[in-house]
Amino acid sequence: MYMKYNHKYIPTYTTGTFKEGYFRPIADVVSQPEHSYTGPGHFEIHRRDDYRYQCREVVPANRLEFFMVNLITGGEGIKSFGLHEYYAKRGTLCFESPGKITSWQAKADNHAGYFCIFDAEFFQQDQLASELIANYPFFQVDGIGAIQLTEDEIQYFNGFFQEIEKEYLSDSLFKADIMRAFLIIIMKKAQSLYSTCPHSSIQDNSNAGLRLTKAFTKLFDRDFNSVKSFQPIPPRNLDDYAAQLNVSKNHLIDTVKSVAGKPPGVLMNERIAKEAAQLLIHTELSIAEISYLFNFESQSYFSRFYKRYMDISPSLYREREKQIML
Repeated sequence: MYMKYNHKYIPTYTTGTFKEGYFRPIADVVSQPEHSYTGPGHFEIHRRDDYRYQCREVVPANRLEFFMVNLITGGEGIKSFGLHEYYAKRGTLCFESPGKITSWQAKADNHAGYFCIFDAEFFQQDQLASELIANYPFFQVDGIGAIQLTEDEIQYFNGFFQEIEKEYLSDSLFKADIMRAFLIIIMKKAQSLYSTCPHSSIQDNSNAGLRLTKAFTKLFDRDFNSVKSFQPIPPRNLDDYAAQLNVSKNHLIDTVKSVAGKPPGVLMNERIAKEAAQLLIHTELSIAEISYLFNFESQSYFSRFYKRYMDISPSLYREREKQIML
C-alpha cells in the first residue's frame, strides 16, 4: 500500500491486506500525516511502531524514488537493497537511495525505531550538504547500506532521531534547518563508523552464514503455509531442517545464532507464537484447535508456551484484543 503525498509515492509499512486466510489490515492508512513538512523538497519522519507505518510481513521488491534512513531498535528481518542483502535487527542503521531496488521479509515482531524519508531537493538550500549526500559511501550503488551499532551507538543515534521528530511536530519557523542539521550529523557520524569501524559493517549476501540463515528461514516459513488453510504444520525439528540444508544440526544452530543473534529453535518458536496470535484475533478457533495446528500435545502445554513468548495467556490475549477492536 502506498500513500500519495506531494506527488510522490511513499511506502506505508502497514500489515497490508491479505485476500485469503485469516489476516486482515489493522488500520486504514491516512492520506497525509497529522504534522507535515511544507518547505522545499519532501521530508518525513515516522516511528516504526506507529500503527500507520508498521512493518508488513513482506514488502516485495520495488524501486525507490527517495532517500531513506532507518534505525531499527526492535524487530528483525531480511532486508535487501541494491546489490546487497542483510539480516537487520536491533541496532541496524540502514541507508537507501533513489533508484535502488529494495525488499523486506520480517522475521520477528515488536518493530521499533525511526525512519526518515527525504529527497535531494530537501537539501537544495545547502549546496555543501547536497554534495555530501551524493558522495556518502552508503548511498552508492555498490555501497554497503547497513551498519550494525553497539548499544551506546544505538542510544546516540536514537537521540538525534528523537530531536528530529520533536522539530517535525513543532511549529518552529526554523524546523527545516534544524532537521537538516540533525540529519547531517546522523550521516556524518555513520560515515565515520563506516570508514573507521569495520566491525560495525554487516556482512552482505556474499556471507555464507547469511545465505544459510535465509535458506533455513525460507524452509520453515514454507511449512507455516498450511496454517492459512487451517491444517497442522508438518512435525519437523532442527534435525530435519539441517538434513534438507545438507549441514549438521550443530552447524545450523551456530550459524543462525551468529547471524540472527538467537538460535534457530527460538526463531521457530517466535514464529509459532506470532501465527497463534493471528489466529486468536482473527478466527473463532478454540485454543485447543489452535494448539492442535501447531502440534502441541495438549492445550495446557500450548498455553504455557504462549505465555512464555507473549507474556500473557492465549485466553487473556484474545479477550484483550477483542476489547480493543470494539
